[in-house]
Amino acid sequence: MQDLDTMEIRIENLNYIYGQGTAYEKKALDHINLSIHAGEFIGIIGHTGSGKSTLIQHLNGLNKASSGAIYVDGKNIYEEGYPMQKLRFRAGLVFQYPEYQIFETTVLKDVCFGPKNQGLTDDEAKEKARSAMAMVGLDQSFEEKSPFDLSGGQKRRVAIAGILAMGPEMLVLDEPTAGLDPKGRDEILGLLRDLHRKQKITVVLVSHSMDDVADYAGRIIVLDKGKILYDDVPEKVFTHVKELESVGLAAPEVTYIMKALKEKGFDVNDHVTTLKEAAAEILKEFGKADGEC
Repeated sequence: MQDLDTMEIRIENLNYIYGQGTAYEKKALDHINLSIHAGEFIGIIGHTGSGKSTLIQHLNGLNKASSGAIYVDGKNIYEEGYPMQKLRFRAGLVFQYPEYQIFETTVLKDVCFGPKNQGLTDDEAKEKARSAMAMVGLDQSFEEKSPFDLSGGQKRRVAIAGILAMGPEMLVLDEPTAGLDPKGRDEILGLLRDLHRKQKITVVLVSHSMDDVADYAGRIIVLDKGKILYDDVPEKVFTHVKELESVGLAAPEVTYIMKALKEKGFDVNDHVTTLKEAAAEILKEFGKADGEC
């Protein structure tokens, strides 16, 4: 891994227009201003068409803004001569349904692909690949397996390992749990939490599920029609339940349960956003009722 304490991204007045100058012109991003700091776990939420995927594809230069600027460690990535390939190694992007990016005959070969593109030798690439596989919970027994014979969740792990093998400082994921069953979903989200905590990797997670980002993200950015509607910690974002519902979103289930308890007269904090926090509040309140605390 590289030095994970340095990468900072600052987006200033970013606009992106699809089909600019044609009859099909559409503004996908509208004056976006935000900063992403090293070590954050950010959830980006929005209804279909809100600009989530378009925004994250700007973070490593895959899309180029129609206007505005993106600074990485103080340098504008749109300046002539900027090392864009290096940026793409630093900010690894995992697309929705990343298993569609898998193409090699074995897991090890697939995970080695990125490091080899970085110019590493076969032995060096294998060392990086095996380290990345270990990070995502794929042991040596997976090395010679065909990735196409794996479960959906395991394929996602292979795709994520392929990005991690290149030593990114930031992991950007577009709906990484799409199409997975509840067990696979929890495994992938748990993996991202562990990578964030143990490897100190900055994580930017795009999702349509409020429950996912409430449980894992420390900061939530809500997009609507290409604009930032909210950018705050989860407990503050989810106080805006009616506003979120008006743009086709919803608060986490926990938020609705706690608000219902509050309305019934229970002395609970209805701003909690995770199951763990909700359970603690409920136990505390029932403990009071039983005279135990």
